Amino acid sequence: MSDLEERSVALSLRLSLRLSLRRPVALLIGLAFAGAATLFGCIGVSQKRATPGIVGGRSADLRVCHAGTRPASDGTIDDFEDDNTQLPTEGGRDGFWWTTKDEKGSTLGPDPFSPSEGGADGSEMSLRALGKTASSPDAWGVGFGANLLSSKGALYDASRYVGISFKAKAGPGSATTLRFKIGDVNTHDDAHVCKACWNHFGKDIGLTNQWKEYKVMFTEVRQAPYWGDPRPVALTPSKLLSIDFSVGPGQDYDIWVDDIRFLECQ
Repeated sequence: MSDLEERSVALSLRLSLRLSLRRPVALLIGLAFAGAATLFGCIGVSQKRATPGIVGGRSADLRVCHAGTRPASDGTIDDFEDDNTQLPTEGGRDGFWWTTKDEKGSTLGPDPFSPSEGGADGSEMSLRALGKTASSPDAWGVGFGANLLSSKGALYDASRYVGISFKAKAGPGSATTLRFKIGDVNTHDDAHVCKACWNHFGKDIGLTNQWKEYKVMFTEVRQAPYWGDPRPVALTPSKLLSIDFSVGPGQDYDIWVDDIRFLECQ
């Protein structure tokens, strides 16, 4: 560390000590910075900083497509035309669709949960979820999704992709707000990293009664505020576990989803 940096750290510490006469928190902040400087020394601009308890999670690792995106050649996660609940074995994926709901009275159909007739753009099949979510204070709603790999806890490397697209619509009288989420190594319980799990990176989607394509880029997904441990800055695409759609409490819903695909740069 240079003499200038040493003097800066010392000045910061002295200032924090003076402020501590009125604000004890300032002392803790000053000591934290001084301790960090002593422990790590001088950090160059090219050196990567790792956050304790987080795997990856750096926004600098996410790719940006300046010329736009397109469906990846091996990017089909599911188009449901095979009329089963396993993902097509494309791009090394072999996971299965699943459902989840709170224990406060929320319902989710059809039962058994499987593709339904009628898809986007005249296709034959799509995935439909319908029911009613409970309104009690502890209710959180329902969700349906898929693990990208069938082995429990297996991490899928999606770093060659930049996002996910899907087509969706809401049936007559249905809620129109849907949250799309991506579970990664830092948020999914099966990865054994998170302490407060399931706050996946996601984006709220506003549906219409007509089929429409939605694109969700890895650079724009965020965790819900105020909870979850850890809380990385960004998704870690090289270590994904799942995708899912969820509907919040107190709503009647009839949601249709089709043609889910990974995206790549043009």
